[in-house]
Amino acid sequence: MNPRNLGNFFKSKFGLFVVFVLVLFSGIWMYGRHQAGEREVAKLAAQKGKKIELGQVKMPLNQGLESGVPQHVKPNASAGASADKETTGGGIVPFRPAAPAPIASAAVATAGSARTGSAPKPEPKPRKVRYASLLASYDAPAVRTERPETPAPEKFIPFGTLLKCKLVNTIDSANLETPVIAMLLEDVWQNGKKVIPANTLVHGTARSGRMRDRVTATGAWRFVWQDGRELVFNGVALDREYEHEIDGYGITDGSGGIKGRVMATDDLQELKMLASAALSGFAHGTQDRQQNALGTTITGSVSNGVREGVGDVFDLYAKRTLKDIEENGYYVRVAAGKEFYVYVLESVDPQKASIAGVKMRATPAAADEGAAQTPLQNPTKG
Repeated sequence: MNPRNLGNFFKSKFGLFVVFVLVLFSGIWMYGRHQAGEREVAKLAAQKGKKIELGQVKMPLNQGLESGVPQHVKPNASAGASADKETTGGGIVPFRPAAPAPIASAAVATAGSARTGSAPKPEPKPRKVRYASLLASYDAPAVRTERPETPAPEKFIPFGTLLKCKLVNTIDSANLETPVIAMLLEDVWQNGKKVIPANTLVHGTARSGRMRDRVTATGAWRFVWQDGRELVFNGVALDREYEHEIDGYGITDGSGGIKGRVMATDDLQELKMLASAALSGFAHGTQDRQQNALGTTITGSVSNGVREGVGDVFDLYAKRTLKDIEENGYYVRVAAGKEFYVYVLESVDPQKASIAGVKMRATPAAADEGAAQTPLQNPTKG
């Protein structure tokens, strides 16, 4: 900006208005500083002229005291008068306990000894009786630290067992904590004994959200037998990629989560976002502009106002569509019939199963369940 343009700017109405505003605010600021200084000076002057009166002790501290030594009161006729005088003196009345009254037997003994002329015999001091402390004489019984050892269960599922399951319901990661209902495909054997029979229901919970194309299901799982027994255990859901036609496994077999299909809430949501952003930019770019001393500005007209409003509307719609795509745009759906594993994270004892929250005793039928020795199946087969 050259000096000529600067001079023309200050000669214009807008330049004069800017100068007037600067001068006005400078005067208001200087006046406020002056008023604040005057208030501070008045406050300091008021604090210097104020007197501080300290309290004084009007009564001596040793009035009515006997230098810490207890005194005996001699019985005389003027005791009542002196007591009244001390009470009405306005000071602290000293504590002077009266002497105990003489015992009649002691007086008789003194009179008898005076007649006989012999000295009175001193009374024997009472013998102190010492009692043993109850804490010293009490012997606490020894605490038994031995606990009965719990026998090892005959049948159990060890840590790290893979339970082959099949989904009964469809799972969507868009829903909050979708229940997972599955069924055991094979009997669970351990040491030649059948622990969990096939077709036993396995219930879990899938967490909301997705991890790529997987649905995660971790935490507490529950066995539900056909006779109503229930047993809770901890496990993690793993994907099972088994091809029955070739009798083999895929490369993602045993990976975390249950693999599903990525679904879109709206197939045209991305196209809507892109179209809204393009229309917003077009509306803002076609506004009329002019060059002045301050730079390029948008001229005030009805057409420019309409274009500005249309551009803001399309811009807001594009941002809203993008937010919906980030939050709820895509989700994973796992259809019913999908096979997966449940990786057991603890040892499971079927004898701890309960019915309706009540632990049941082991019955002969339950004890003999799966007792027959059958050859174990090949774990590499599906």
